Amino acid sequence: MQAAPVTKAQLNKVDPFFLQVTLALVVVGIAFVVSASWHESLRYFASPWVFIVKHIVSVVFGLSIMFVFSFLHFRWLKTLAWPLLITALVALVLTAKFGVVSGGSRRWLALGFLNLQVSEFAKIIAALIVTKVLVEGRNQVWAFLGVLLMAGLVLKQPDLGGSILIMAAALAAVYASGFNLFAFVAGLAGFIYLGVQQVLRTPYQMDRVKYWLDPYSDPLGHGYNLIQSIRAIGSGGLWGVGIGASVQKLGPLPIAYADFIFSIICEEVGLLGAAGLLFLFFAWIYRALYISLNAEDSFGQIFGFSLTLIFAFQVLINIAVATGLFPITGMTLPLVSFGGSSFLSASIIVGILLNISRFSRL
Repeated sequence: MQAAPVTKAQLNKVDPFFLQVTLALVVVGIAFVVSASWHESLRYFASPWVFIVKHIVSVVFGLSIMFVFSFLHFRWLKTLAWPLLITALVALVLTAKFGVVSGGSRRWLALGFLNLQVSEFAKIIAALIVTKVLVEGRNQVWAFLGVLLMAGLVLKQPDLGGSILIMAAALAAVYASGFNLFAFVAGLAGFIYLGVQQVLRTPYQMDRVKYWLDPYSDPLGHGYNLIQSIRAIGSGGLWGVGIGASVQKLGPLPIAYADFIFSIICEEVGLLGAAGLLFLFFAWIYRALYISLNAEDSFGQIFGFSLTLIFAFQVLINIAVATGLFPITGMTLPLVSFGGSSFLSASIIVGILLNISRFSRL
């Protein structure tokens, strides 16, 4: 179906509140990446600016991509769904074969000037392809097989958190489309089976579950990160120790500027500051759902809902890991944590939702 011509009013129309909340989260992220990364950057690179400069570059590039996607009509993405799925599968196979190994996982595909974490974009593609086939009512089996294959390849890296997000995106589209019970149950059962088998066959993932349940059984080894994260959160109290004054970022808490940035935020600005951040995330998710609900067609509604759930689920898992409610998975806090692929994928999600708001019924 040919998209209707874009009017000047639609080009000028964008949800200002949603954009403002997004930019507020980005500013919070910059402030705490600066605070949490300078010491480790100084230790490894003899300069406090390495991680900070990289994050600023990611922010500038990500916001530029967000701007571009906010002008690309979301229905146009339907024409790219199958090529993007095939591209993602090829990229994941290449990652499995030639990817960069770090921390026991092979998650990054080296492209010379950057290392790309393909799973960050696979979750968006999963939402896109499943939404497309559900709305059109054909090729559903092939689409779900493609999504399962993507999730399986990510699980083999191993990256349990990334595979969870891919399946969550697909299942969110199924739910939003009217709850196709067979597809939902089949997809969920297949993923649970793959996930359990992968954890059982991967010793270090079994260790993560074991020491998540009892971190103090190995406080200087497998339980160390979780213990230090909880200490950082607890030491912040109500008001925090002050921005820049974190002790945990000076060595006890590894990768404080990425996976555990929420712990540093709690330590430096306390319970009240963390509550403010959670309020921003709540406002973002609420407005994204509002935008999706008022999309101009069913494709926009389902796609927007799926993207919102991806974002919300990632926020939930990151905070649950930091607070000890979920095993450590290595998942960033979207728009806030350091990480080029993570920030870029979040920017794409925001750009698509902004575009949906341009053509909404509001």
